[in-house]
Amino acid sequence: MTQAYRVAALNVNGITFATRLRMLEEFLHKHDIDITLFQEITHPDLSTLRNYNVHINQGTKVRVTAILTKAELTVTNAKPLSLDRGIASIINGTWIINIYAPSGAEKKAERKILQRPTTPPTNCNIRHVPRRRL
Repeated sequence: MTQAYRVAALNVNGITFATRLRMLEEFLHKHDIDITLFQEITHPDLSTLRNYNVHINQGTKVRVTAILTKAELTVTNAKPLSLDRGIASIINGTWIINIYAPSGAEKKAERKILQRPTTPPTNCNIRHVPRRRL
């Protein structure tokens, strides 16, 4: 049986203010988004988003990646990818991969590393934040 998801990929450029978090939550609910792929998260506490679970690649970088899913979706095998710039997981049997490839000449070396095949490290920095109930 084929499953369809509404997926959004958002570079939030360091969303930090409560007002912007509320705007984000309104967007997710208005468009009935099932899976959201975030890049450049600087405020990793997204637990205030009702009816969603978040998996964050909480690495050493200030700006990280995350996957947000509706609470009813089953997420397994969440893994960080190289340079704290990516995260992958299996959602209801489908691999979802979120990679942030920074732009600019000074980040060229980092982009090259992201292009190489990689095995996720065994020292996993993924943090699951349980959903907030209504």
